[in-house]
Amino acid sequence: MDSTPQSDRLQPPANHAVTPGAPVTVGNTTDGSDSPTLTGTAVSTAPPPRPVWNCVAPSSGWCPEAWREHLEAVAPGLYAEGTSSTAEEAIGLHIAAAPWHLVLSSRRGRLHAHRGDHREDSGHVAAWPGGWCAAVADGAGSAAFSRLGSAIATAVASRVLRDALPDTDVSIDAVDQALRAAAQVVNERQREFAARAGLALRELRTTLLVAVRCGDWAGTMQVGDGAMALLHTDGSLSHPHAAATGDFSGEVAHFLPDDGALEVLQASVRVVPMHGVCAVLLASDGVEDPWYPFTRYARPLLHTLAHGHLATAADALPAALVPARQESVLQAPDPVSALSDWLAFEKRGENDDRTLCLAFTDALATVRADATRD
Repeated sequence: MDSTPQSDRLQPPANHAVTPGAPVTVGNTTDGSDSPTLTGTAVSTAPPPRPVWNCVAPSSGWCPEAWREHLEAVAPGLYAEGTSSTAEEAIGLHIAAAPWHLVLSSRRGRLHAHRGDHREDSGHVAAWPGGWCAAVADGAGSAAFSRLGSAIATAVASRVLRDALPDTDVSIDAVDQALRAAAQVVNERQREFAARAGLALRELRTTLLVAVRCGDWAGTMQVGDGAMALLHTDGSLSHPHAAATGDFSGEVAHFLPDDGALEVLQASVRVVPMHGVCAVLLASDGVEDPWYPFTRYARPLLHTLAHGHLATAADALPAALVPARQESVLQAPDPVSALSDWLAFEKRGENDDRTLCLAFTDALATVRADATRD
């Protein structure tokens, strides 16, 4: 959750052609009248050079060895998983849960890579016969160990839901209760880890977005920024948590495990019929901000993932967005690698970690970009 400042470019006066470094005289009139004369040095009109971004491996461990036992106590297996991913600029996973596919990738932002910092985003998915769940989180940039907070949140949420919803024959109330219980356990595990490690709760601050599909129902919940969208086969989109981020891009009012955040997360729970839903997208603010407002750009974003940038009208994309991958992500032989490449798109001032999870069926490929608008 970070970005680089944007510097203003100095523009030369209109109708003045200058040579960089040459003396300049301004103010003499052509009619011979007297006027002040100012001399100086010309300013180059050439655009500033592109910044050079380094890629530096983190010098510190993902989780201090002294806390390994504490992390294993609240999220078994997470220490090894997180430590092994430190050496990778992007990690990902592809799971088939017929008729659904889940593709997840989390990529370290250019600013973190330049500084040698850890990726603070996390993502986790799980699947079982008749259901799946996905979780995405963005650790707060001001929190020293937010990477651990986000990893605990996504891993615990997906595992609790997997264990709570093993069957396809479930009621809407069962899905609702499972989401609320998962939120409760996430908050408890984060607080337990903080107590064990001697950390203030604010050092683990993170957002959390969760989606689950079980039987005929789709459930979601969210605290903090980030974006979520459900695409229907008729082309319509729903945004269950469009108001969660406030009035401005990047505005966050609540982070887990702060006091009050659990109540916000549980109050956000939504459960809707799954019929007609062909894709569910979750994205951290590193994706949401360059595509802001997301309620406008979610459809072309999904279209580029399914069909590629070249198949999407240029005027449908956010201004100044420079795609890193032109081809379809979902039609690639390795969709995880393709999604990791896609997440390297450029937009000035947008250098944060990026995490995106897309759950979809084959029907996504048939939805036109110009289908029914919201």
